[in-house]
Amino acid sequence: MNPAPTKSSPSAAVKVRLLQDAVYAEDLDLWTMLLRNRSHIENYFFDVGLELVVHEEDGFAYLQQARQDEGISIPRLFRRDKLTKGVAVIGVLLREQLLQFDEKLHDESRLILRKEEIMQLAAPFFPETNDQIKGDKRIEGALIKAEEFGLLRKLSVGGDDERYEVRRIVKARFPVETLKELRKQLESHINLHDGQ
Repeated sequence: MNPAPTKSSPSAAVKVRLLQDAVYAEDLDLWTMLLRNRSHIENYFFDVGLELVVHEEDGFAYLQQARQDEGISIPRLFRRDKLTKGVAVIGVLLREQLLQFDEKLHDESRLILRKEEIMQLAAPFFPETNDQIKGDKRIEGALIKAEEFGLLRKLSVGGDDERYEVRRIVKARFPVETLKELRKQLESHINLHDGQ
């Protein structure tokens, strides 16, 4: 005899989304549910060694591995994906663009960039090659990876005018206090290759 199905918690959809990706304020139902049940959701994930991080002012929330007390060893749930140099370049550039965007007064809440803009910003950080198409393909590959990491969201625009929304999670992945150091590392990496 099968046990009777249990009724799922109203916050189940939020919990599942958090395990998959960040939750954004634009997804109003999930965002409202998250804020309403924040304490419950924090406790739920705390039990398995995860910490809920909510940036209300920027409208996003995500999970991160919680720091563990000595003597307690909970296996990591999230892999530490090492960012490739290309994704790190894109991430730093997006964070700088978002910083500039947020400093200006305007009606827009989302930063949207054309693919060509991102390609031009990134080009100096990718070693020059005689084959322009090959160089562009490397940057496009980094853009695809940045999208997989949730830093960008491709918007459906017809024709050659591809546009991306810069996701605000980039603020958490590339904190402003580490931005200068990251850029310096990337620039020294370029100079190292240029000098060879």
